[in-house]
Amino acid sequence: MVKVIDIEEFFELQICAKLPIIDVRSPIEYNHAHIPNAHNVYLFNDEERKDVGTIYKQAGRREAVLKGLEYVSVRMIDILKSIDNISKEYNSNNRILMHCFRGGMRSESVAWLCSSYGYEVYLLRGGYKRYRNYVLDSFNRDYRLYLLTGRTGSGKTLILNKLKSLGHNVIDLEKIAKHKGSAFGWINEGEQPTQEQFENDLSYELIKYDTNSIIWLEDESLLIGKRAIPKPLFDKMRDAEKIIYLDIPKEYRAEYIVSTYGKYSINDLKESIIKIKKRLGGERLKESLEFLDNGNIYECVLNMLYYYDKAYKLSINEDRLLSIKCENNNFDNIVELILNIYELNFRQ
Repeated sequence: MVKVIDIEEFFELQICAKLPIIDVRSPIEYNHAHIPNAHNVYLFNDEERKDVGTIYKQAGRREAVLKGLEYVSVRMIDILKSIDNISKEYNSNNRILMHCFRGGMRSESVAWLCSSYGYEVYLLRGGYKRYRNYVLDSFNRDYRLYLLTGRTGSGKTLILNKLKSLGHNVIDLEKIAKHKGSAFGWINEGEQPTQEQFENDLSYELIKYDTNSIIWLEDESLLIGKRAIPKPLFDKMRDAEKIIYLDIPKEYRAEYIVSTYGKYSINDLKESIIKIKKRLGGERLKESLEFLDNGNIYECVLNMLYYYDKAYKLSINEDRLLSIKCENNNFDNIVELILNIYELNFRQ
């Protein structure tokens, strides 16, 4: 059986019935961006897809179909075996979700093959293109956002993770972007996802919550590394429903930064410092690098916080701001303070 379904039913089957998603696009399409948790079982590899597309444009559909069959016929068994292996991981009772780019010949062909083999196949109407429209639309929803802000080294991500462990709805933008936000944020994070994949992954987290749910986020610049927060969501963050500002002394923030980055390569730390040399100024750059060379990482960080603190600007609605004066960086105590404020001032 093959059934074409809309995207809302597609995700309902993925989430509730835990069905696997089979993405039959070429590897280059999949690697650029895909639906989170989708598995790539391609009909054509990159060169074959290009070849079939060229024949379609130059000679027409029939010739392109014949060329496609020539490529696929030798791989039909491998396609079915791959889908079998994926399906076994999901206990999906031979039911699978499937899509190509537009919901056209590629997904229809593999769906027919799988159906003939005994699978129930649910095809996404409009394919990945329809999914992308769904992603972009998701950023326009009126979410209830609570924002955690504070100067560099305030441990905002750590605090949000503690809130998440206590059952609060939290989206870690930096984890999704694979970048911690500052000049040092790239260290030990690997390659950032493409902008499109970042949006897909972010949307996947957002749509877990309805518009009545409170979602905690960290205050971020528009860019996290090289990835941009979608403008509609960024604008909503600037106008968040509630905002908590953490006022933590510079010395304790420096301690936290050292505990986070001090274990990494000195060369990586130097590279990061040099990236902001124009903003630090020649003298402060020289001092910071000397501290680093002498193994005085704490003094190096304290020296650079002068730049970060000077550059920090509160670009949010201050009418909705509640400030927490923190004596130190005891994050368990800070979380308790946040929750007390939440109970007294936020819950409705």
